[in-house]
Amino acid sequence: MNIDNIALVRATNVIPFDGVMRPISETPYLKRNFNLAYSSEIHTMLVEEGLLPQFDWSKADDDSYLEEYRKTLANIKNDYIPYNSDYNSMILFSLNGLVPDDSEVSFGNNTFFDKKCAVIDALSQHIDQVVSLVPTDTAVKGSIELSKDAIVLIEEKYYESLPDELKAKLFECDFEKRVFDGSLKEAVKETLASTGRYIPEELSLSRKDRGYRDSDTKEMTLATIDNIAKERDIAQVLHFDVLTGKSADKDKLSSVKDEYDNINLVFDYYQEDFYKYLFEHMPVNDMLQSKLLSNLHSSIDIKELCGVIKEFGLDNYKQIVMSYNSLLENKRSSGELLTPEEIVSLQRKDTIIKK
Repeated sequence: MNIDNIALVRATNVIPFDGVMRPISETPYLKRNFNLAYSSEIHTMLVEEGLLPQFDWSKADDDSYLEEYRKTLANIKNDYIPYNSDYNSMILFSLNGLVPDDSEVSFGNNTFFDKKCAVIDALSQHIDQVVSLVPTDTAVKGSIELSKDAIVLIEEKYYESLPDELKAKLFECDFEKRVFDGSLKEAVKETLASTGRYIPEELSLSRKDRGYRDSDTKEMTLATIDNIAKERDIAQVLHFDVLTGKSADKDKLSSVKDEYDNINLVFDYYQEDFYKYLFEHMPVNDMLQSKLLSNLHSSIDIKELCGVIKEFGLDNYKQIVMSYNSLLENKRSSGELLTPEEIVSLQRKDTIIKK
């Protein structure tokens, strides 16, 4: 077994119609970030105002209830939390199988089984872009031009719903296209096996499993991945460790050493932008404005702002948030929204000028 028997696999809802997969850093990207201090304080305020449903602890072991409750909270909070963005100059893949949902290890909210598309390509075709080689968390730096070896799986109903011009664009690409019905995980497994080249493995997020559940081929697959990494001096760390640089392979991650800082630069850019928009549409005293703009994520100052929001009226505040979010969506549609990479460049240039 060698590198030709290892496949990159990614579940996604973004079909590479032009044959190129792009990292978040290179696309105009918007998302609501529920993990920021601002979002956390808004959540607390909504709880205090009775706008979020109470959790039913008698159903704490019911996965379907947990998922539905999470979606309900997100749908309500979406109206009160402004868009932010993110930064990632890498695209993450699993190797020789579909990565499990985070729920397998009872933390996180990433899901993959419900994606409309999966991309499979040969590791050998992109090995020079690989930053870290791990069964569940292989990081590839920059945009990826799919090779002729690639196979793109698309859910049949979703494919049929695509306009003819997108179908035509897709079929202009050199890679193989297949539709599937049913389980994406099974479709990936069957596709890998059908190539006669890749050995499908059952992936695991449990660290004790080292990436794969037990199988007759697990140790051979792991040994092959380990050999590839050592021969090419590639790091073998999880994405979190890539971001923080806290690993024995830190020296091998120089190409992404600024990744964590760049993420925060993007967070700050959007948080400041929202504050300025909010201050234009809602009365906030100069002292509080100054404190928030000088310390964007201060929980103490955000709590004070929440008090102002309550006085102003949550419905009025919600209209401001929805207006701001619509403005950003319109910028994205018109091609005016900056990519995270462009934001980072601007922020760093601005820092140099201020110095």
